Amino acid sequence: MSYTIGELAKKFNIAPSALRYYEKEGLIPGVKRKASGAREFEAKDCEVLLLIDCLKQSGMSIKEISHFIELLHAGERTLEDRADILSDLEVKFKEELKRQKQTLKRLQYENWVYRQTVRLGSIEAVEELPSASMPKKLRKIKKKIDRICRPEETF
Repeated sequence: MSYTIGELAKKFNIAPSALRYYEKEGLIPGVKRKASGAREFEAKDCEVLLLIDCLKQSGMSIKEISHFIELLHAGERTLEDRADILSDLEVKFKEELKRQKQTLKRLQYENWVYRQTVRLGSIEAVEELPSASMPKKLRKIKKKIDRICRPEETF
């Protein structure tokens, strides 16, 4: 199966110019051309794009992705190097994911506080609510905030 640049761009929800840039940077080497000069992407190019997207979403720069793709095309002698890169990336990504989850919890807490403030008319009214009125998963966040900001008031 082959894809035009427009079809592949649509499939990956990226601009055709991004695909041209990836090709120019050597991330998608050996793209075939039709007699008309139009790019003709194959299934293997689609697989490489999936890898590029994964690496990009995990935080790798284009320069780092380019290096990884070079190793990929260098063959089996670079398997261990690629595995090491992916292992390091996985560790970093897990750390970032943990930070993002913490941020999400804090956003959920703040959103609850603001929604309650709107409902009750003042932040003071929210602060006077018993902790049992707060969703259980948000109580942990509130306790953490209190430990950091009001250590003398916590037990």
